Amino acid sequence: MKRLAITLMSIIMLMDFTSAYAWGPKGHDVVAAIAEQHLTPKAKRKINKLLEGKSIVYYSSWMDNIQNSPYWEYGYNKTKTWHYANVDKGLTYETMPKNENGDVVNGLEMLTKEMTENYKELTDSMKVDYLKMIVHMVGDLHCPMHAGRLSDRGGNNTRVMWFRNETSLHSVWDSKMIDSARQWSYSEWCEQLDRKSRKYRKEIVKGDYEDWFMKTVEEAAKLYDYVESTGEIVPSLSYQFVYDFTPLLEEQLLNAGYRLAYVLNEIFD
Repeated sequence: MKRLAITLMSIIMLMDFTSAYAWGPKGHDVVAAIAEQHLTPKAKRKINKLLEGKSIVYYSSWMDNIQNSPYWEYGYNKTKTWHYANVDKGLTYETMPKNENGDVVNGLEMLTKEMTENYKELTDSMKVDYLKMIVHMVGDLHCPMHAGRLSDRGGNNTRVMWFRNETSLHSVWDSKMIDSARQWSYSEWCEQLDRKSRKYRKEIVKGDYEDWFMKTVEEAAKLYDYVESTGEIVPSLSYQFVYDFTPLLEEQLLNAGYRLAYVLNEIFD
């Protein structure tokens, strides 16, 4: 147990306090709901037991909600940088200087390793917390601005007009985009998106966390290019942006759901 505590603390010590919400509750619910449809029976039983009958959808935004709480054994507020990883233009996750406090990629790698290689050594409360974190962080891994540039704090410093209201590019991808694209509940999003073939699902889970994240970096670059191509100091984004990037939104939510199911099945099946 002491070794596990040291392992965790080595990543989460000295965290900074930058706000790092992604997708918003609805987006995280969509990811978890899609994943839930593709869990194996064995994984469902084990997860159901750990969460005392509640679903992974119920806890999909838990990590955002508790990130300012100091009351966990290690301090929930020390996981703030686990929601994202910054990659500047022309660099990759591998070549970008790493945040010394950890990020969404190495955080997921650590949690998954603990839940697979050291599962029997974990307390039940640690298993529950790690499960909730994985559910949330796989969603964050697929949010474009959580793979944004360090130079603008993942889009937080890139100002845009969103339907005549000034906000940040990061905020657009937190929740504004999903609500503008469709006025659906999370279950309707799940029903409409989760229609891919078994072959697609099998292909999309190939690779690892870093591979999946670098695809998100590529998508983030498209958003930056779009904004910069306007030539405006504060670009105006509205219907055309929603039309152009709704397919990307849908793809990222769907792939996150399929990959989350894959990760959880690997752990619990």
